[in-house]
Amino acid sequence: MKFQQTEVLLKNNDIITIQICDIEDAEELLRTVKTYLADSEYIPVRPEEFTISIEKEKLRIRSFLENDNSLLLIAKKGNEILGNIDITGSQKEAIKHTAVIGMGMLKEYRNKGLGTALLRKGIEWARQNPVLEILWLQVYAENTAGVTLYRNAGFEINGIQKKFFKSKENIYFDNVIMSLDVR
Repeated sequence: MKFQQTEVLLKNNDIITIQICDIEDAEELLRTVKTYLADSEYIPVRPEEFTISIEKEKLRIRSFLENDNSLLLIAKKGNEILGNIDITGSQKEAIKHTAVIGMGMLKEYRNKGLGTALLRKGIEWARQNPVLEILWLQVYAENTAGVTLYRNAGFEINGIQKKFFKSKENIYFDNVIMSLDVR
């Protein structure tokens, strides 16, 4: 399913472009993800665990391009990737109508409207997708900005898993599971 590239004005007056991630973006996307992983308390992948090669990232991007119920969008300012959202549809027949959302962005672009813009464009795409019916995600309960963002987009809380995430310092965090019906 096609996605129409779009420009968005952020709260800081930056104009950014939201577009489909292409294979040529692999190296820059890896650089961006490594940067925001190091600056985020609320992504359950530690920077030292993120060891994807450029070749593997190209294969991952290709899978998004080939699967009709999946989408990988990037937000760019010039040639710099500021953040991304992935909507990963299941390939199992019984749950092919569902897709999980993952999102991240550079620290300096948080609370500027970038997450809202990426999420809005992803939801718009999912609503037009003939395969998808439900988007779902997981978010740290302590990530109140994230929970608020998803609630404002229409996601509902389906449940909470106690002590699901564990930090390096052995601090536990609850996992909030949320979903949105896009039919």
